[in-house]
Amino acid sequence: MKPLKLTMNYFGPYEHQTIDFTRLDEAPLFLIAGPTGSGKTTLFDAMTFALYGESASDDRDPAALRSDFAVPDEPTSVDLVFEHQGLRYDINRLPKQVLAKKTGYWYPPVS
Repeated sequence: MKPLKLTMNYFGPYEHQTIDFTRLDEAPLFLIAGPTGSGKTTLFDAMTFALYGESASDDRDPAALRSDFAVPDEPTSVDLVFEHQGLRYDINRLPKQVLAKKTGYWYPPVS
């Protein structure tokens, strides 16, 4: 599997973030690095959640990965575009969450 693009909306410490892995096409190897608490593990949580509906580690419930920056009426979502054996896949997944609406609450479908 070759990741091409990861988009996170209100996921973990990220409000809106897109990582374009195609910019690394010329590099045979790349490193995800940064200080403690900068969100490195969240990148793996997001990719794992997109693929399997679970976080990368057992101690993180996917429903708890909603960002503290999230606006009450906007959903948390992860979109992963990747390539595998010459085929391109685009996965969009939303964790279980409660969103505000004009009257009451809305529960988006869990994907």
